[in-house]
Amino acid sequence: MKDHIMDAGKAENLEDESRYRILSREELLAGVDKGDTVVDIGSGTGFFTDDLADRAKKVFAVDFQEEMHSYYREKGVPGNVEIIHSRAAKVELSEKVDIIVSILSLHEIALADSLRLFDDILRTGGKVLVVDWSANAENDDIPPREKLYTCKEASEKISSYFEVTEAEERVDTFKIKALKS
Repeated sequence: MKDHIMDAGKAENLEDESRYRILSREELLAGVDKGDTVVDIGSGTGFFTDDLADRAKKVFAVDFQEEMHSYYREKGVPGNVEIIHSRAAKVELSEKVDIIVSILSLHEIALADSLRLFDDILRTGGKVLVVDWSANAENDDIPPREKLYTCKEASEKISSYFEVTEAEERVDTFKIKALKS
């Protein structure tokens, strides 16, 4: 599956508060504790990363587009956020993490390779949160449908590595929560 890439020239669109309709701040932070180390896959301009940084001990902001990181740096990166320029399947960390978050980026990554890596870097008992555009979306203002998964398809792939505890098809998106046993 070829990457669908957010145009870095439209980075400011990723700062729109309407993105909380896709995943509210409360939902994002529901499972994050003060001592947690979090990886934000496809962090972009840091819109959701900043919320994670408010609660977590440390956040790794992972994106393969340096232009997104440049935007984030200009905006201001919290002190507990480390920017990592990498594709999801190639992230190198020197420590295990408590939570991996992927918001609207699952369709942009090499999923099988990324899930293997996530299994390696996530500590036992760690959590995965995925929210992405659904192939069942009613809206046409989404990435190309052939790049998207349904909630069921994504859940099946994720369950090969993690215990899926929640899989919910939503309006235009899906949300999956999983644990590493």
